[in-house]
Parts: sequence; C-alpha cells; structure tokens
Amino acid sequence: MGPGIISNYICCFEYGFTGNDGGMPKRIGADNERKWDTPRQMFGFAITRLRTLKNQSQFEVASAVGCAEGYLRSIEQGKENLTFDLEYAIVDYFEMLPMSKFWAYAEDLAAREFIPIDS
Repeated sequence: MGPGIISNYICCFEYGFTGNDGGMPKRIGADNERKWDTPRQMFGFAITRLRTLKNQSQFEVASAVGCAEGYLRSIEQGKENLTFDLEYAIVDYFEMLPMSKFWAYAEDLAAREFIPIDS
C-alpha cells in the first residue's frame, strides 16, 4: 500500500467526509426529484418519509424487517417489485396496519407533496 492511498484515506476523515455513517437517517436522493407515478414509487416515498420521521437509518429498518440495506434502498427509490410478505413486514414495522391505512397515508402524502409541472 503506497503513501498516496493512505494519504487519500486519511484525507477523507480530515475533511469530515462521513457518507452515511453514524446511523443517521438519510433521505434518499435528497437532491433529486422523487416520482410517484407507480405504486412502487409511492410505497418507496412513503416508507422513506416514515423512516426519516422516526429518525431511523436504512440499516436499522432493513435489519428489523429481514432484508438487506441495499434492497431497502432500492425499495425506497421505487425500483423493486417487492413481495407481499416484505411489504407487510415493512408496513407492520411502522405500525401502519391494516394495509389500507398505509396506502391511504401514501396516497395522501403523494397528493400533498406532488407539485404538477406545466407542460
């Protein structure tokens, strides 16, 4: 391992680069516009909101519901077509059962957050 590699590694810490360390919840794509054109995107947006409101990291939620952190990240981004069992586990984790209660929340959230862009 050369001095440049060690220097770069230390440099990251000197300048306070922490990535997603410290168990802090991170909004997914905070600088990106979120879409909720599909049920998957609406589900992901609502889960992200619930998780950040409870000040929980993706790792904490993923561990509790039995999936990988990266998989939960993809769910939050609306990229995964998850199983009903996992959907149920996530909704139950956030105490939003019955499912109709969660979907009413997700639809209301999307309606409040959505700002139409004139074509």
